[in-house]
Amino acid sequence: MRFAIALVLAGCTSSSDPTPTVEITAVTPESLTASDDTLDDIAITVHYEDGDGDLGGGSAVIHDCRGEALVTTLDLPAIAPPNIVDGHEPISGELDLHVDDVGDQAAAAMPSLCRDLGVHDLETGTTIFCVELVDHAGHTSAGACTNGIAIAE
Repeated sequence: MRFAIALVLAGCTSSSDPTPTVEITAVTPESLTASDDTLDDIAITVHYEDGDGDLGGGSAVIHDCRGEALVTTLDLPAIAPPNIVDGHEPISGELDLHVDDVGDQAAAAMPSLCRDLGVHDLETGTTIFCVELVDHAGHTSAGACTNGIAIAE
């Protein structure tokens, strides 16, 4: 799987908890075609909050719930200016996370994160992606998951 990331927006928030939070706000497309390179990429838009401003330099970890080995880790670029990070000031915004070349994969052992977030057995031909954010200091968000995404051969 190839991947890309785009920073959409950063701003201030009022939380002082250093652990980031993540909420999935959009997923496109709603279905994928594994055999067509132009139709096998997914974009997941997330809203984040980070109480100490150091999400930049961390990572987004995207788990494909079809198997433990199907993990995409995206390094996050600098998000907040140095004075915000140095001052441990809270930030919030949106990130566009891209996972390219999602293949047709038989379901294997589901990642524990997926189960912990309430994902149950997947229907044949579908998957769910769960996202965690890890800030520069190593604080890991609780995670959030997409709805089911159909994958045609």
